[in-house]
Amino acid sequence: MSSSRPLDTEDWRRVNDVFHRALEEAPERRGAFLEESCGGDEALRHEVASLLEAHGRAADFIEEPAQTMTDMDVRTGADAALVGRQIGQYRIERVLGEGGMGVVYLAEDVRLGRTVALKALAPRYTGDAARRERLRREARAAASLTHPGIATVYALEEFDGQIFIAGEYVPGETLREELARGPLSAMRTVETALSVARALSAAHDRGIVHRDLKPENIVRTGSGEVKILDFGLARFRDPPPSLAHLTDDGMILGTPAYMSPEQIRGTAVDGRSDLFSLGIVLYELVAGLHPFAGSDPASTIARILEAEPARLADLPPATRWNPAVLGALEDVVTTCLRKAPEQRFRSAHDLIDALEHARAGVAGTTSGARVQPKPITDARAEARWWWQFHQAAAALAYLALLVPLWLVRSALGGRPGLWVFVVGLIAAIVAGVLRLHVWFLVRLAAADWAGRRDPTRAWIRLADVIFAGVLLVGGIAVPTLTTGTALGLVLIASAVAIVLAFAIIEPATARAAFEEDGQM
Repeated sequence: MSSSRPLDTEDWRRVNDVFHRALEEAPERRGAFLEESCGGDEALRHEVASLLEAHGRAADFIEEPAQTMTDMDVRTGADAALVGRQIGQYRIERVLGEGGMGVVYLAEDVRLGRTVALKALAPRYTGDAARRERLRREARAAASLTHPGIATVYALEEFDGQIFIAGEYVPGETLREELARGPLSAMRTVETALSVARALSAAHDRGIVHRDLKPENIVRTGSGEVKILDFGLARFRDPPPSLAHLTDDGMILGTPAYMSPEQIRGTAVDGRSDLFSLGIVLYELVAGLHPFAGSDPASTIARILEAEPARLADLPPATRWNPAVLGALEDVVTTCLRKAPEQRFRSAHDLIDALEHARAGVAGTTSGARVQPKPITDARAEARWWWQFHQAAAALAYLALLVPLWLVRSALGGRPGLWVFVVGLIAAIVAGVLRLHVWFLVRLAAADWAGRRDPTRAWIRLADVIFAGVLLVGGIAVPTLTTGTALGLVLIASAVAIVLAFAIIEPATARAAFEEDGQM
């Protein structure tokens, strides 16, 4: 059985079951256990092995138990040992946060008289050459970014054999803290997403991918500015109760829960991976919940890899949104959360365009103006409208052309006339019904269209060719049998119009409407 076969719901139940049982086995026993448990099902074995590999990589991010810090100034252990000391020109005041590999301190730069966030490797990793080099590399990358939406890196320092990144301290509230009070308003949601997308576009333009975008790493300052933190090392702890279902024995699943499928699988990532993570964040801002949250970490990872989230319009928070605005934002989120990178927005710039139009819709709603849905951008929305108009118009035109085709049946008479009409009738019905089907599918469930476009398009094209051929035969035959020259010309002209439409017009409108979605 091929490992590439699609898995259904029952398959995924088995994947989840075998995966959890495999975790209970010793690492050296897991290969044999999979052979026994999967019973020759290579697709099942491949997917479980992939999840086990992802789980192993995730361990780097969830090594430390979550702890509650009721007083950030009172700490015990190695990470608090530097509090109160001066390292170089930095006087360390308290620990801001920490993760599996790094610690963030609040410090004062006594030389320049400013407050900074000082990032360092966790004490147990200070002798790890690979992690030290990673910290240096990421510090250099982050220092090259200059954007109001990205926390600035000031310097890379080394004191007593330990490396520190001195960066901008951003006082404010993380999106996680903001979400603890519930979903955001429409305008605040779109404005926040726009700020993050603009910052990401600046980073991506320089070839830098964040790889750890999540609500904990996005801060809103007291003045309302939104900044992305942590293009470097540290990861903040203390998830709120709303994320309890994404933990396992006190371990935070913060980073894996926001990874793109390609990042989970360990394949190459680019800026579109960050767009997937932002899609998860945007979903949370609207709905107040994680789109792929499972009952445990493994289930969450599996859902990111294979499951589709519930539609935003079907969730209770959607009742407070204008349907047109929610529809526009639903399209944005759906595009961001596509499993294949090539089906997402091509870049953060395209995402910004989509969010700008969603914001225009929110502004129109706020001012009382009637808002029309804008699925992606103005140009693409107009192109999609013309594509939908073409489908509906063609379906109606085909039905209307059955009338002159019936007259052809009468003119030809006998079995030939009947067969011409029957073949034309079948072709018109197939083409018309399928066109109306894709019209409704794109309008109401655009995400499903990507997976069904090829077989549907092939059947429509075949029906178009047959119907055009029947019209042409009827148009040529009628003038030779009757005095219906005008009817013949109508049928011939209609056949030519159908050929031009499916050969030239429809491909052009389809490219304009869907190519940038990755749906063509």
